[in-house]
Amino acid sequence: MEVVVACDLRKMADALPGVASRHGLQLISASVGGTAGLRAVLSSDRYDAEAVAQLAAACGARILYGDLDHFDADEFDVSPADDEDEPGPLMGEGADNGVPAALRQRADELLTAARRRAGALEAVRIAFVVEGVVHEWEMSAAWADDLDAQREVLMDDLQQALFERPEADEPDPLDVKRIAGLLQKMPAVISADTFSQRRDAATEAFPAPNGDDDWCHRRLLQQALALAQQAIAQDAADLYRTIENALDDTAARLLDQGVLDDVHDAPARRIVTTDFLTELTGGHRPKPRTVTLLLGRPAVKDFLATQKAAAKVQAQQALPH
Repeated sequence: MEVVVACDLRKMADALPGVASRHGLQLISASVGGTAGLRAVLSSDRYDAEAVAQLAAACGARILYGDLDHFDADEFDVSPADDEDEPGPLMGEGADNGVPAALRQRADELLTAARRRAGALEAVRIAFVVEGVVHEWEMSAAWADDLDAQREVLMDDLQQALFERPEADEPDPLDVKRIAGLLQKMPAVISADTFSQRRDAATEAFPAPNGDDDWCHRRLLQQALALAQQAIAQDAADLYRTIENALDDTAARLLDQGVLDDVHDAPARRIVTTDFLTELTGGHRPKPRTVTLLLGRPAVKDFLATQKAAAKVQAQQALPH
């Protein structure tokens, strides 16, 4: 997932009226998501807001729906309450007894980190409707997904402490490494935008033998995913380091495969180039800098200049004489 900081999201949100206007769309503030019926989710790695608006206009839409999601830090208050009459949301009445101090400290630190983000813009969503199908697009902040992942790990650790699970209930490290190795190579895990999407893909590939409440299996997948994510990040870094060290060769492949032949605007060029690099690396999405560097190579710039000149001549020839 492309890393987006809060200020970038704010700039994006502020720019939406102009984006909609440029493509002849009316922007309306409305809740996006949870709609019954057919839905199409547009990946934030393949589209930016400008490209979504362009697609909406090309499909005949007249309205672009916009929705801003602000971060709720209260959802991260998972620590046990000291007052038995006011139990914490996870623990239940009096259940904080016996919870290790280290876990209580982690819960406090997580809540503190979440409160620093309280009210911050967490996600920007836009949508349009064509022939009854809702097309949705979302760009979210990486820090929000990271906090969600930390909360999930902490809650499992707290549950383990609550129920005093013996060490025998902990997953076998060899099983963790084996499944991590398999997850590391799964396209659905490699290309997932968020931790929750990776978790869903892992759960589908390795369903719990004893049902969804199988704590040990959840723990196994959780630990395996943590290892797999580290490996995936390292694989991506190695692959794109190799690509950036041979940009001219990659540019030649880009042009030889005709990826840019029928693409005539900057947002679309970035989309198809991102798709090209993602396929080239087996599902690892590139950072924006890699796309920018590749499109800036002399061979690509010469091709685009020739393409632009040819389009201009074609347009002039189409004019009445």
